[in-house]
Amino acid sequence: MLAKDYKKDIFIVGLTGGIGSGKSTVARVFQAFGVPRFDADKAAHQIYVHNSSIRNAIIERFGEVVAVRNKGGEARDINRKELGKLAFNEDGGLEFLNKLVHPAVKEAFKVWLMQLPITTTYILRESAILFESGANKGCDVVVTVSTDQEERMNRVLKRDGGGHNASREIIMGKFNAQLSEQKRLEFSDYVIHNNDEDRILPQVEKLHALWSKTT
Repeated sequence: MLAKDYKKDIFIVGLTGGIGSGKSTVARVFQAFGVPRFDADKAAHQIYVHNSSIRNAIIERFGEVVAVRNKGGEARDINRKELGKLAFNEDGGLEFLNKLVHPAVKEAFKVWLMQLPITTTYILRESAILFESGANKGCDVVVTVSTDQEERMNRVLKRDGGGHNASREIIMGKFNAQLSEQKRLEFSDYVIHNNDEDRILPQVEKLHALWSKTT
């Protein structure tokens, strides 16, 4: 399913990358060029807040530790950090979550896309699990942000305030639950390297010029 299937002549660029790859940083650079960005993770968060049936199903499956309740005891949100620990490390947890949430995220993307100005040339569809969710099938091209695994590990440990063996084990569980770096690169049309040797901005500028010209 490409952009034309949404009845809008907008070129859809899928943007993905493993945890800690710097995918969101790259997305913000594209955004600085005026490119509309759909963040699947943020869309899922909004679903947790506004869709009570999905929220309650998650709490029932993973337990009270993932529930964020108000003073009256009513569940109003999901603790995404706790949910991530359980979903990525419990048998069948990630599969359950994906089947529950992905259809709602897909619908949210469709609504978002249809609200864009008709003059929009291309957009970013950002998702850490673009291939795993099948969302890549709705993109015209896919870009992977690639970073060395040890560097990704260090970034996530720093971000989450971890550093001990238990933290590394949780992160490795997330790494292993995602598509391998080799497969992501194999399935992608373009790669943005995010490391000490390659600067992000020139790579983004080159792709932005390409899609601004040809879309």
